[in-house]
Amino acid sequence: MLTESKKTPNQAAESFRAIPVSTPKNLTNIRIILFEPREPGNIGSVARVVKGMGLSQLYLVNPVPFQNEDAAFRMAHGARDILKNCNVIPELKDALNGIKYLVGTTHRRRDARLPAPVTAREAANTIASVSQDQSVALLFGREDFGLSTDQLSLCQLTASVPMATKNPSLNLAQAVQIFAYEVFIASLDEHSPDDIDYADVNSLEEFYVRVVRLLDKVGVIPYNQDWETYLKSLRRVFSRAPLEERDIATLDMIFSTAYRHIVRLEEKIELAEK
Repeated sequence: MLTESKKTPNQAAESFRAIPVSTPKNLTNIRIILFEPREPGNIGSVARVVKGMGLSQLYLVNPVPFQNEDAAFRMAHGARDILKNCNVIPELKDALNGIKYLVGTTHRRRDARLPAPVTAREAANTIASVSQDQSVALLFGREDFGLSTDQLSLCQLTASVPMATKNPSLNLAQAVQIFAYEVFIASLDEHSPDDIDYADVNSLEEFYVRVVRLLDKVGVIPYNQDWETYLKSLRRVFSRAPLEERDIATLDMIFSTAYRHIVRLEEKIELAEK
């Protein structure tokens, strides 16, 4: 038997906890993404949450400088390894590489074209299921603005923390703590892997761009010629049924073949007119 002084760090931690639990394996498939965090102290606090809730992936998109800030490392007490090893990314799309399921978080009521948000607890159950064998990301916005409508439209699921009053809203680190805790608790239960092999989030976006390219080629004109707004509606239509990789391949064959056919016809007409 190991004496107290000879216990491993994990064993020592288990004996210290009021409620000892084993860390669910699916948590390694979950990524926390902070979009443009503005406060070094919040970044450090989130690193502490990530480690405390059994997570390991922390991505920061275009953050304020924090590497040499005392506030960041002071608030990351016990989780400085997470802070030092987090991924600093310039663009959101780079932070989404390999992600199959994206959950966006919001405090405010959003554009009616977006799906209605679910509670953090409901989202956590979905995340626990999908993350059994697929990569999932939880996306959090800036402290002052949150996530934009464009960013939320990228997500398969939007979630919020129910609150009794409009104000005050949650601090960024507090919001991450609530979601991470709910995911941790949900992951302690048994979950069968999701039957759906979700298409990569970035692959979906590339597909939508090709659809818009074809629509533009055949003369479709969105209201006020606003393709960005139309793209939100397009995402909403396709998000009604989860798209798998094979679905994207099937649909892409139709749209890409039609586009190439139109281009060839245009080239023939151009040659004939010379």
